[in-house]
Amino acid sequence: MDTTVTQYKKELLKEIKGLPFDKVKEVLNFICFIKAKEAIDPAQAYFWTKKWQKMEKGADRDRKRGTVIGNGTVNDLLKKLKG
Repeated sequence: MDTTVTQYKKELLKEIKGLPFDKVKEVLNFICFIKAKEAIDPAQAYFWTKKWQKMEKGADRDRKRGTVIGNGTVNDLLKKLKG
């Protein structure tokens, strides 16, 4: 097993050596993705997508602007609308 890992590492270094900067950066980003993927609960993975994070930033902006009714929860919204 150790020999196989060493061989893979050598092969990776050989492949990376000839790549242009932007491709090396892409490899590093992919490595970060692999590490993060192991740390994130698969049931929560959607909340880490770019789409969801963009929506979260929008919600944060709305809260800062004061355009959110109540405290941001559905229950509080319904309470404010009824009341």
